Amino acid sequence: MATMLDLLKKVYPLRLAPVSPDGDRAVEYFCEELPFRVHEFPSGSDHNGWIVPQRWHARKAEIRRDGRLIYDGMLHPLGVIGYSQSFQGSVDLDELRRHLYYHEKWPNALVYHYRMFYRNWEKDWGMSMPHRLLKQLEPGSYDVDLQTVHEAGSMKVLEYVLPGASEESIVFTAHTCHAAQANDDISGCVVGVELMKRLAQRNNKYTYRLLLGPEQFCAVFYLAQLSPDERRKIRYCMYLECLGHDNRLALQKSFTGRSGIDRAALHYLHHKHPDHYSNEFREVIGNDEPVWEAPGYEIPTVLLSRAEPIGGPLLHYPQYHSSMDNEDIIVEEKLEESVDAVLGILNILESDCRVRRRFEGIICLSNPRYDLYINSMDPAFSLDLPAQQRKWFKLMTQLFRYLEGDMSILDIAIRQDLPYDEVYTYINRFREKELVEFNTLPRGEGKT
Repeated sequence: MATMLDLLKKVYPLRLAPVSPDGDRAVEYFCEELPFRVHEFPSGSDHNGWIVPQRWHARKAEIRRDGRLIYDGMLHPLGVIGYSQSFQGSVDLDELRRHLYYHEKWPNALVYHYRMFYRNWEKDWGMSMPHRLLKQLEPGSYDVDLQTVHEAGSMKVLEYVLPGASEESIVFTAHTCHAAQANDDISGCVVGVELMKRLAQRNNKYTYRLLLGPEQFCAVFYLAQLSPDERRKIRYCMYLECLGHDNRLALQKSFTGRSGIDRAALHYLHHKHPDHYSNEFREVIGNDEPVWEAPGYEIPTVLLSRAEPIGGPLLHYPQYHSSMDNEDIIVEEKLEESVDAVLGILNILESDCRVRRRFEGIICLSNPRYDLYINSMDPAFSLDLPAQQRKWFKLMTQLFRYLEGDMSILDIAIRQDLPYDEVYTYINRFREKELVEFNTLPRGEGKT
């Protein structure tokens, strides 16, 4: 099986689109890694005004002047704008410029143009051209030969289900439709694949699902074809987005910001990745989360990324939506770090439980019979106790009031500002002494 970086290098250079020949090739590559079920939604399928596009690809994209080839849009997957119509004819420079897409801040790069996939009732043609080349074009007549194919096809959504002890599931999802965009979002796809491989090596409480498919369309049509009972079994969703470049982790909260996966993710990142940042719903980078959180579904959905905030000076990262989003900006260690971070968050969700005492009064933690006291510096010798020691000392003095069966280990860890895994290990020692019992969180607790 391919490493994350190997798989990314194989998939991202393809001429991807919501429905396309190379999109089908990507499906084949992913199915070599996991036994995905392939859901198919025919072109023209309509749900709430969302329409699955036709199968589309470009065959020829040339601009000539006086018979001399000026530009070949087939040299790069972004050379023809997404879902462009065909066009053959002569145009003057002003008309040509109206159909060329570029960005002045990227003089040597192509821009990623996707709008017509989502507005497939609009009919237009166009190419993406480096601004450096565009500035060299002189007034006159240009011959354009742009040939694209629109035909009936089917959008493919990949679903891998890893059963757990509970039918309640946690969904991970990433998108597969951006041509030649390594970080946005083939990085999220390969992180999701690796995550499921590692989860398959252990016993899990939750059922886990990985969905890979075109942005927006995947969630819209996948959720629409589920029964209400199947949707109710989805406890949380996490979108995996732009996780391969060299930047800190970022968490976008769910709509309410109060769900169990919000609390687990924020707590884990606070202690394990203190340089991370978080922001509210739709304030980091927009994706399918409004679909999962939509009325009637209301599935708490967080988004893990490395993007800068919407409206920031870098617009997520410098190479965003350009031909510069390639394997050169991908850092393998960041992909690994992303997988580890998700697993750390899941470890909290998998093990968190309510704690109920089996004693009355207060236990002498230092008694050898219990051996539950955490040694710390004696304040008689120094009042300058390290902050972490102060927190553990405070926990020992307050823990007994937390054991009435209405607080979970995560509740306690958050209240005491201590790492969940360390608090779990400590409280588990109480269970080993038969001083407390662990009770499963009620079904649905912490969902909203």
